[in-house]
Amino acid sequence: MSYVVIARRYRPQTFEEVIGQEHVSKTLANAIANGRIAHAYIFSGPRGVGKTTTARILAKAVNCEKGPTPTPCNTCPSCQAITKGNALDVYEIDGASNRGIDEIRNLREKIRFAPSMGKYRVYIIDEVHMLTKEAFNALLKTLEEPPEHVIFIFATTEIHRVPPTILSRCQRFDFRRMPIKTIMEHLRKICDSENIKVEEEALLQIAKKADGSMRDSQSILDQLISFSGNEIKFEDVAKALGVIHQDEFFHLTDYIRNSDIKNIILTANKIFQTGYDLNEFLLGLEEHFRNILVLKATNSPDLLDTSEVYLERYRELAKEISENDLIGYLKTIGETIIAVKTSQQPQLKFELGLVKLAKLPKTTEIEQILENLNLLKKKASNNIASDHQPAYSASSQTPPTLDLTTIQNKWKQYVERISAQRPSLSSVLEKAELKHFNDGKLTVSLGKEGAIISNQRYWLENQLSELLQFSIRFEIQVKKEEAQQAVAAEQSNATKEEMMKQILSKSDHLRKLADEFDLEIM
Repeated sequence: MSYVVIARRYRPQTFEEVIGQEHVSKTLANAIANGRIAHAYIFSGPRGVGKTTTARILAKAVNCEKGPTPTPCNTCPSCQAITKGNALDVYEIDGASNRGIDEIRNLREKIRFAPSMGKYRVYIIDEVHMLTKEAFNALLKTLEEPPEHVIFIFATTEIHRVPPTILSRCQRFDFRRMPIKTIMEHLRKICDSENIKVEEEALLQIAKKADGSMRDSQSILDQLISFSGNEIKFEDVAKALGVIHQDEFFHLTDYIRNSDIKNIILTANKIFQTGYDLNEFLLGLEEHFRNILVLKATNSPDLLDTSEVYLERYRELAKEISENDLIGYLKTIGETIIAVKTSQQPQLKFELGLVKLAKLPKTTEIEQILENLNLLKKKASNNIASDHQPAYSASSQTPPTLDLTTIQNKWKQYVERISAQRPSLSSVLEKAELKHFNDGKLTVSLGKEGAIISNQRYWLENQLSELLQFSIRFEIQVKKEEAQQAVAAEQSNATKEEMMKQILSKSDHLRKLADEFDLEIM
């Protein structure tokens, strides 16, 4: 007897055996139990998730000798014929190879005949989206008013390509991708039945490779049994399927975090030389960092597609890597995937992408920079404040040795200090007369230039305080004599101007003469 592959041997034969599509199987079973059998159904979803299998179970349920029943017996001639694929009343049509209007016209001619054995003639059209526009149009009238003994079941992986006029005449059921854990559990049951020992990590990689398809996972398992025999290890999966060991991602993570460019380049070259698909590696690395981010954000392993072997290592990384860094890694990996796909030098783009991950600014480094900036701001603020107040506190007690004579002896040195920085002030300070010194206050008498000193008083106080090592405050006085002379001169100028106006107003001749020679009263 010829060998029957696992996917066929373990194909569900009842609604209860359908895995991962309970929302579909339960609805169909209840509809049959309640006598609410529709004339047209459409099953949509990814490949290998049970669409055709469910269609066959539905055909059994309506044609079983004990039915229609939600639990077909699988022992009567009708059920047995449908299981073997040779039932006279169940037609499986490939929509890709029978897509024209002529095939649909032939189908319309046949549906008029009554069932041979069962109660219904069931037409299962797989990949129905492949039918031509004309073929779909030919179906419309039949779907609108089908014979009572006919049931149509359409299956498609591309529901968006089916015309709305067809969809509106069918009951639609959407099949879901199989979760990785669901696939692993089912494969484990199969291995137990087949007396196959399989490692947890090997099951995980098979489930991932299947990409949500239960049928694909069973086909891969069949292939690995042929490769490894009765014991399947992760190394066997890696060799047979080209799967990258998870440890490689953990090692690379360490290199990236330590900015170890040398080992990153060596790892990139190793991946390339080994013959691994570069995009497959990047997708695996993307999932690796995604696992860390999810664990860090949720603090729960429920959403992680990984084995217990690596869970603790993911927990440690989740504690050490910030969310911002992880988001940066994921963004860069996404950009690298696109670059590798579109570049004529994929190895170079792959290598540069990994190096770029190591060169991304770390959150800890940014935080250190911000902390340094805050320190610089505080320091700058203190420097600015010191320009507006003495360097030494006014509350400092003035030692008895500091008196007016000591300040006068140091004044020349003070003027020279000011001259080195602001020469315009030193000439004014040279003429200053130091009057009194009491309780840190120095009374300085100046001429009319005193206003210049007042404008820069705090800076000058600070300079003198530093020189004397004591807190000094200025009290600036303008000399009375110079102030009185300035007032008198101003008044004199005003009197002379008034007299000139009076003289010139009395004689046009004098006014012309004054204008011509610019005369004034002395």
